[in-house]
Amino acid sequence: MTLQPTANIDLARMVGLRLCHDLGGVVGTIGNALDMISEVGGEAQTLAQDAAEVLRRRLVLWRAMLGGQGEATLGSTLALLDGQLAGGRATAEAGALDLGVSLPEAVVPALLAAMVLAGEALPRGGRVCLAGDPGGELAIWPDGPRAAWPPSLLRALGGEMPVDPMGRDLTVVWLCSLATAARLRLSIAMPPGQTMGPLMIIFGA
Repeated sequence: MTLQPTANIDLARMVGLRLCHDLGGVVGTIGNALDMISEVGGEAQTLAQDAAEVLRRRLVLWRAMLGGQGEATLGSTLALLDGQLAGGRATAEAGALDLGVSLPEAVVPALLAAMVLAGEALPRGGRVCLAGDPGGELAIWPDGPRAAWPPSLLRALGGEMPVDPMGRDLTVVWLCSLATAARLRLSIAMPPGQTMGPLMIIFGA
């Protein structure tokens, strides 16, 4: 899962591409709405305002996923995911975890990236579940129809990083890079008889 130092520029470029991909559709909606304002009036203004709010929230999420924002509580971290998972079709659920517990700075972006990746594993929506011990290890898994981790994640955990990542593979590369830098260990815990298990983030590995 370790990237070579010379890959830093390429990695930054990949993250930028992912940002452009995520934000492009929303920006287009805003542009179309503004073009309609003179014809439709209030309806177009509402559409533009809603799209602008989606854009703002997505930017805030990606800024946190880039890291360097300091410690944060589990609750405030998960709040960044509201309406952001599986195109708004999935919710984040932390079960009985204490939302007031503080997460180390290096863990915050890795957890967010893992949750976003789990959301992308839900083609028809559902839940992204979080469990474990915020002081030692966390388990993340998608729960919904046809839920499945992307094959690129399974290969990356086996040491085979995507060669020319695009789309969802960028999230895989970013998650693995964050984990390597923060000395976090990633693994899939596959229960007996199951076809998919939770993604484990183990601290201090």
